[in-house]
Amino acid sequence: MDVGEMQKKLSQWAAEDPTKKFVDLYSLLCNEVWLRAAHRSVNSNQGRETAGIDKRTISSFNGNVDGNILRLSEALKAKTFEPMPVRRVYIPKTNGKKRPLGIPTIDDRIVQEALRMILEPIWEADFSIHSYGFRPNRSTYDAIAYIGNHLTGNGKIYQWIIEGDIASYFDTIPHRRLIKAVKRRVADRNIRDLLWKFLRAGVMEQGNQKETLAGTPQGGICSPLLANIYLHPLDKYMESKYLNLHRHIREKRRKEGKGNYLYVRYADGTPVQA
Repeated sequence: MDVGEMQKKLSQWAAEDPTKKFVDLYSLLCNEVWLRAAHRSVNSNQGRETAGIDKRTISSFNGNVDGNILRLSEALKAKTFEPMPVRRVYIPKTNGKKRPLGIPTIDDRIVQEALRMILEPIWEADFSIHSYGFRPNRSTYDAIAYIGNHLTGNGKIYQWIIEGDIASYFDTIPHRRLIKAVKRRVADRNIRDLLWKFLRAGVMEQGNQKETLAGTPQGGICSPLLANIYLHPLDKYMESKYLNLHRHIREKRRKEGKGNYLYVRYADGTPVQA
C-alpha cells in the first residue's frame, strides 16, 4: 500500500462527491503499512520523548518497532484496543493564566495519527477557504494576509473589525454532536466507535483519574481536526448567508445601513470584518 496515494484517492473521492459517506476505512487503520507511516510521523515530533501515564517514551517503542506495530495492528483488528487516559499538565499562557495540555501515551498517539491520516484528506475537501487554523499549509500569517489584502484598497467598504473567541472551546465540545458531525462523512461505525473511546478516555491529573464527558484533549493529535469538523457548519453558514452576495445586494445592504462581511476563522477564534 502506498499511503500517500491512498490519501490522494480519499481526497479525490470526497471532492468529487460532497455527499459521499465513506465505508471500510477501519481496514486502513489496521494495516501495518499505515501504522508504520503514523509511527514515523510521531517519531519525528519534537515531544516524542514526553511520556503519557504509562511512562513509556518513543525510545521504548522503537526498541521493538516491528513487534509493537504488529501488536497495535492485531489489537485494532480484534477491537480490543483501548485508549488510556491522557496525562494532564498545565502550561503558561501569555495572559498569565495556564492552559491544560493532555499528553496521550505513545500507543494512543500512533493510533490517533493513523486516524488523522484517514480523516484529514476527506474533510480537507470540505473545509472552507475561510478556515485557517490547524490545517495543512495554512497558518496565522495566511489569515492575517487575507484580512490585510481585503481591507486595503477598498475605500470605506469595511469599517469595523469584530474579533470573537469561543471560551474553553476544546474543553466544551459536545461529544455526541461531534460524532454526529463526523457521521456526515464517515459511515464506518468502527472508526466512529474508536473516536468515541478516545473522547471518553478520561484524564489523569496528580494521580486522580477524571471522566471526560465533553471536549477534546488539547495535545491530542486528532483534537485540532475534530475541532474544525465541529465548527465547519459555522463556516458554511457564514458563506451561504453573508459571503457570496452579489455586488448590488452588498450595495443595497450598505444603503440600508446594514453591514457587509469578510470572515476569517483561525481555530476557535473568529475575526469578522464588517
